[in-house]
Amino acid sequence: MAHQHNTTSASSEDPGQLMQTWWHHYCLLSTVPMVRLQVAWLENVTQAMQMEADLFRAVVKSSEKMTQCFTDNNQNCGAAELTEHYQEMVKTLTEANMERFERVSQLSHEFRRSLWEEI
Repeated sequence: MAHQHNTTSASSEDPGQLMQTWWHHYCLLSTVPMVRLQVAWLENVTQAMQMEADLFRAVVKSSEKMTQCFTDNNQNCGAAELTEHYQEMVKTLTEANMERFERVSQLSHEFRRSLWEEI
């Protein structure tokens, strides 16, 4: 008799548990596309931050050369050396900026493509 009582109580709890399991499953399925969109957005933000870091690295490298011209020698740099360092710095920064602009223009297309793939 006790055996029947346990089976009855277990079967009465099953519909609630089944409903809860079903709800959790479909609730998680509905959030997956949103999570994928957020991951795609975060990947693109990471790429943009990497591009900015590359630009800052180029700025630091160029500025370091100019600073060394002023500080490493006991005597100041001559006008010719200073002009050469300055022109090299401008060239490096221009190239870094152009590369950055090119990569940024591609980023928006890649971001749109990744969003459409997730949708």
